Amino acid sequence: MSSIKINKLEIENVKRVKAVKMEPTANGLTIIGGNNNQGKTSVLDAIAWALGGEKFRPSQAKNKESIIPPHLHIVLNNGLVVERKGKNSDLKVTDPEGNKGGQQLLNEFVEQLALNLPKFMEASAKEKADTLLKIIGVGDRLHQLELTEKELYNRRLAIGQIADQK
Repeated sequence: MSSIKINKLEIENVKRVKAVKMEPTANGLTIIGGNNNQGKTSVLDAIAWALGGEKFRPSQAKNKESIIPPHLHIVLNNGLVVERKGKNSDLKVTDPEGNKGGQQLLNEFVEQLALNLPKFMEASAKEKADTLLKIIGVGDRLHQLELTEKELYNRRLAIGQIADQK
């Protein structure tokens, strides 16, 4: 099963975000960085809300400095276009053929890319790292490299101990 990726993301007036537009490259990793209280978590919350539905709607979703309601627009690499806008943040999902859908259509595949944000935020640093490494597809390979490194270190240590004894 191929992974679902975000091809385009536009967020306006969600939590700390006034306006953000991103078009990640097809391959690679997109890193969202910045100082504290600059909107990194707001971007993640907006993505979770757009794709996961009302149960992921952030409390105080609208940017306090704006009179305009939140607007979320996400284009996925499977052709789906997801939009939430208007006073009630109405959901509109359009498939590649132009057919309309709703949350049920999103739920059919969204779990492939979903990250349980509340659970993730409460996780230990190691659990967070393991989750992120798994998402980007290097978790198993990294574990194997760590084992190889440890084996080589122990071998070198044993040779050094033998040399010291001589």
